[in-house]
Amino acid sequence: METAIIERPVMTDEGMDESNIVMLDVGLIDPNPANPRRDVGDVSELADSIRAQGIRQNLLVTPTPRGRYLLVIGHRRLAAAKLAGLSRVPAVVADLSEREQRELMLVENSQRADLTVIEEADGYQGLLDLGVGVDEAAQRTGRSVSLVRRRLKIAAIGENARSKAGTAQLSIDDWETIADFDRYPDLQERLAEAAGGKNWNMAVKHARQERTWREWLDTARAELERMGIDAADEQPNTDGWYDSPKGLRRTTMLTTGDIAKAIDAWRDSHDGATPVVGVRAEGASWARGIVLYETVDEEAETAAREAREARWREEREREERETAPAKEFARASRDLRIAFVTHLMELKSQPKGIGRAVALLSARFVLDALTEGFDRWDSHAEDVWGQITGIDTTGDDADAEEPESEAEDPLRASVTAMIAGDPQRAAFGLLYALAEERVSWETWRGAATIAEHAAPLYEALETLGYRTSDTETEALNGSLAPIDDDDNGGDAGIGQDGEPDDDGTSQTDDASGEPEDAE
Repeated sequence: METAIIERPVMTDEGMDESNIVMLDVGLIDPNPANPRRDVGDVSELADSIRAQGIRQNLLVTPTPRGRYLLVIGHRRLAAAKLAGLSRVPAVVADLSEREQRELMLVENSQRADLTVIEEADGYQGLLDLGVGVDEAAQRTGRSVSLVRRRLKIAAIGENARSKAGTAQLSIDDWETIADFDRYPDLQERLAEAAGGKNWNMAVKHARQERTWREWLDTARAELERMGIDAADEQPNTDGWYDSPKGLRRTTMLTTGDIAKAIDAWRDSHDGATPVVGVRAEGASWARGIVLYETVDEEAETAAREAREARWREEREREERETAPAKEFARASRDLRIAFVTHLMELKSQPKGIGRAVALLSARFVLDALTEGFDRWDSHAEDVWGQITGIDTTGDDADAEEPESEAEDPLRASVTAMIAGDPQRAAFGLLYALAEERVSWETWRGAATIAEHAAPLYEALETLGYRTSDTETEALNGSLAPIDDDDNGGDAGIGQDGEPDDDGTSQTDDASGEPEDAE
């Protein structure tokens, strides 16, 4: 049996009771299972140093039954000593409670840069498991109370989410972001899997949107229950769509807002009746929501639909008759213009006036681009410019009339000021705002619009270091484009439920519109 050999060690620590310092056989010392550091790492360099100079700092151990010792401080030194071939090491022997052991190990390891966030968090949790309060844990370890609380929140992250992170060394901010989703373990797992990669920011955005939706849905369910309204859970069909139950017509789909106010508004518009309520909680984010239905006479609905379709056919025929002359002229005049320019391109010498023509066309194109991009009533390019520059271009619209001159336009003033100071940045900002304006949800529905508007924008951004996520790459490759023309909603006036609305338009939602996380 191995025994402890008491003799003067190679070196004593300042202020330490030398009577408690012994030379212990390494075989008598057991690693502490409560040590926050899960892995001592590579100790080869430390082993080389110990071979050359010996152990210059004593280990700290506490005695256990049957003549063995439990290591408290010095796990790396012990591992290196074994690698260096030492049979005995200097150690301070102290009777320590489990609580004191954990405190000492946490303090000692927290001062080292290679202690992971999870290891530190679990260390604090271990103290709480022994009855140490948060305030006392902070005082004992020299940390702030807020830091200890944040670490404890990280310690609560489940093993499934931790395993999804793999070997990635996540930052404190990453772990704290994951910990914020403690009510939703599945979201924590998604985030842990994306952490450390190019999809992290997109994953966080989606997780926050999903959390907002779930929290709203929980609140809405509770409010419906309080109002005594029984909401039926609906299931999507095999195509992922939701069909309205027979005899019902969807009138409103809610994804945000006060459900009680929405119900009251519905009652006001339906002579005090109570809607049939369905909950669409599964499937794609854009298909989910709480739906308010009204009962319908199916025979009358069929007759009304057939009448509307007849009106649509008549309207289309009338439009064809009215637009036919303009379409014929457009084709003919275009052929004439192309024939003229083709002749000019075949000339051996440069056509007279070509320089002026190029200048006129270029000037007109730039002017039109600016006008269409920034001044069109439904444009968001001006908002993009304001976001990327931090310049408020809205001005005071309370009693404002049209500006008398360009100098009074706040947008033009901000652009002009930036051109004077940094023309290259101004040019990039203008071009980016115009390019961003061309990308809408419709862009991602067709290969041509993706190639024309989205792909060039991403190509330019990637040259500046933008990291395109997998989701964006898939969209650029057409993942959001309809598989078949009949799968994306059909003709105008056909709603999600496969029926045209009463007024010939698609079913309208409440003021909130589509779910916030609709892609």
